Amino acid sequence: MKFRKSVLAAGILVPALLITLLSSGMAYRQLDRDTAVTAGILMSQVDHITSIALRANLVTARLSTRPCESVLQQMTENGALTPYIRSTGLIRDGILICSSVTGARQQSADDIFGVTVSAPPGRMKVIATEGTSSVPGHAAVIYAFGVGNRTTAFSVVDARYFVDLMDSLDDEDHSAQQLRFNGGPIISGQEKTAPRSKVFTAEFSSDVSQAQLRILTPPLSLRHYILRNLIFLGPLSLLLTLAMLYMWRLWDTRKMSLAEEIRKGMADGEFSVHYQPFCDTETGICSGAEALMRWQRPDGRSISPEVFIRAAEEEGLIISLTQHLFGLIEEDVRVWQVNAPFHLGVNIAAPHLADRSFTADVLRLRVSLDAAFRLVLEITERSLVEDTETASVKLNELRQKGCQVAVDDFGTGYCSLSLLQSLPVDYLKIDKIFIDSLTSADVDTPVLDTIVGLSRRLNLTTIAEGVTAAHQVDWLIKNQVPYVQGYYYGRPMPAADFYRWYSPLCMHKAPPGP
Repeated sequence: MKFRKSVLAAGILVPALLITLLSSGMAYRQLDRDTAVTAGILMSQVDHITSIALRANLVTARLSTRPCESVLQQMTENGALTPYIRSTGLIRDGILICSSVTGARQQSADDIFGVTVSAPPGRMKVIATEGTSSVPGHAAVIYAFGVGNRTTAFSVVDARYFVDLMDSLDDEDHSAQQLRFNGGPIISGQEKTAPRSKVFTAEFSSDVSQAQLRILTPPLSLRHYILRNLIFLGPLSLLLTLAMLYMWRLWDTRKMSLAEEIRKGMADGEFSVHYQPFCDTETGICSGAEALMRWQRPDGRSISPEVFIRAAEEEGLIISLTQHLFGLIEEDVRVWQVNAPFHLGVNIAAPHLADRSFTADVLRLRVSLDAAFRLVLEITERSLVEDTETASVKLNELRQKGCQVAVDDFGTGYCSLSLLQSLPVDYLKIDKIFIDSLTSADVDTPVLDTIVGLSRRLNLTTIAEGVTAAHQVDWLIKNQVPYVQGYYYGRPMPAADFYRWYSPLCMHKAPPGP
């Protein structure tokens, strides 16, 4: 019941979390997109005003060679009739010599504009000022165009145009726009100030207008986007919840049905045992085999041991399955004639080792075997570590009755040196992953060297698993590893096939396997 409640909670919380993360990701993208649209509109209008100011400057520049009195009317019309332009005029050597507003009265341009207004010949420079002498405290943008002969044509645009444009933009995201020209004073909307804790900052620029735009968006806006997405994606969250619960139901049903199939398979004789030989490394003579359970369904399908063994462990069937394995082994080897000692390895699961039936089950198998057989209990490091004291007591008793113990897949678990010294162990089976590292007979393998050296120090016999190539055998011979197991000598075979393979060769060197 507790597990089912956990599944139900996960079925609700996981989709909700996924939808929230998706909504947040979408919110950032939407905010980025909307910010880019806002910036595009604003910068496009800024560039449009710049182009108008440039045309006004070109008209004024053509008047620079004539006296102010003769061109004043034309200059005044240029300033008055051109959209966005507040005034236009000419500056020479820093002195305003002609203006659509002040006429021919000459005065210092710096005093009027509060900034130096000039530009290289044939080029334009955009300058922002916080106010002019005629309109103090009112920001303006000055477009200066270099005419030559120390003369600059200029047009003044009221910054209010830019402020009105920023104020007119959609205010749904509560963002603040800050416009600057060539690093000058910031021009921003009257009602908007930069958020104190900005979550999103975007910057844009225009080479045409020599302008830089920064858009600052507060957390409130991002929350607005996220909430809108959550409302939109709410039905999807519900569908995901239902889908997860449905998939769990299917998995739970399949798991239950697989457990029933294992029980039925044992009753109907669908399980069998395959035997993989292990041989003396130097002579190549087969000196034993590992018993490996296989499951062949009536429809011809084979179920992987990884699947049915894991299912048996999860469903509490591993002890029954191992007991069934012992019974199959008894039937298989009843008629075998083998050379003593013939090592017969069987895999022991941790739950079986901990169960009170373990010792009796093993002794029952041991008694059923011919005296030529030596029963080897292959136990993983994890099984030994889980309850070391109990395991030691049981294994010591079984060793006294003629059984032997091997640590299976050694090197992949948790056994320490002190633990190995205290455990009743006879063999170390080196895991295949370490044998795979032997790419040649002379390769440097510090981990494998350590395992072999440790085995010698503890006076344990070493068996190399997963041997597939001659150079691996050469390395093992060179390093005095006495036994090998793997496809190089033989794959796991059904009982009858193994005995046919073994019988003619039991006194001779076995050739490399298929």
